[in-house]
Amino acid sequence: MKLTRNFVLPLAALFIGLLLVPRSAQAQVENCPAGPLEDVPIADGETFSGSNCVLNATGAVDSFVFSADEGQTYQLALAVSGAVNSNVCLALYDPNNNLVFSGCTAYSNGYGASVVVDQALTVTGTYYMDVTESSNTTQGYAVSLERLDPFPPNAVQITTFGTVYNGDVAPTESNAFTFSGVTTGTYEVTAGLTGSVNENMCLAVYASNGTLVSPSMGTTNPGCTAYSNGFGASVSIDFTPTQAGTYMALAQGQSEDTTQTYTLVVSCLAGKCTQTYPPCTLKDAASYNATSKTLTMDFTVGNNVATTWNAWLTSQNTIPSLFSLSQPITVPPVPITKTTTLSPSGTVGVLSTLTTPTKGIFCSSYVQINTGKP
Repeated sequence: MKLTRNFVLPLAALFIGLLLVPRSAQAQVENCPAGPLEDVPIADGETFSGSNCVLNATGAVDSFVFSADEGQTYQLALAVSGAVNSNVCLALYDPNNNLVFSGCTAYSNGYGASVVVDQALTVTGTYYMDVTESSNTTQGYAVSLERLDPFPPNAVQITTFGTVYNGDVAPTESNAFTFSGVTTGTYEVTAGLTGSVNENMCLAVYASNGTLVSPSMGTTNPGCTAYSNGFGASVSIDFTPTQAGTYMALAQGQSEDTTQTYTLVVSCLAGKCTQTYPPCTLKDAASYNATSKTLTMDFTVGNNVATTWNAWLTSQNTIPSLFSLSQPITVPPVPITKTTTLSPSGTVGVLSTLTTPTKGIFCSSYVQINTGKP
């Protein structure tokens, strides 16, 4: 999948607030190390761009490495930077040295300055990203890596539709935003260029499995701004979820040397876009494996305020503690599995609570299960 510029609808969101994107939610941008670049570690959410990110001959190869697991999906991006004397190419090799992707920029009159791919990985281990150039000259570049599935942990969580976030992106850098979507609503995600416009940017919206959502008629996913003479300074993606869940908007810089500022807003276009959840949810389905002597507790946990989560085992007139930990705000409720080793003890119970300093016991759960004769 290669991101290309598209003409898009104008900005159509009501600005009811303005928030700065936390720096922790933006990709880490740094210069390449000095000297020949061989097997330079590149982390999830990291971008290399700077004076040391340069190729000087067609035979030169700058290589970057990262570790990933089977089943994960990553986005890889490469762009020309500075004076464009040559196109640049990106190749991805798996841990078995098999080529799984290759592509080059196709720069012409400001277009085709980047190559972007969403790549599902099928092998666990170390992957190699090789950067080369197509002409025997000096060419700068920017390269980045972003995890799509599972969503990156540093993504900004959007809880109120219509809130405007103010951020910036360097070449190939990406900023991730997550929000909850339901099938009864239609959503619009909009990114708009701000300040001095030096470079266009791109926008994509993903479902929780790391695949692009299907956009509504009139918008494309992904899409890019196409700024010219005051027009094309925004890009919008409209969609109706096919299932309830968490969705991610990914804002990404394109090419050249500049950092571009922007705003991003997720709005409810039509229908019911929010789902109401109870203030506190705590359910438990317990099971016991006599062979491995393992008690498994499949919890469903949800809370709209931070709580302390405690659990105890009730067995033979004793109540030992299983765990006590902080549970952050969890909306919507999520499944959480806990296990413990337990010898056959007859009928045992699992008592669990979510508590706060002001509310005391917010909600509780108690289940029993027969683990066999002691």
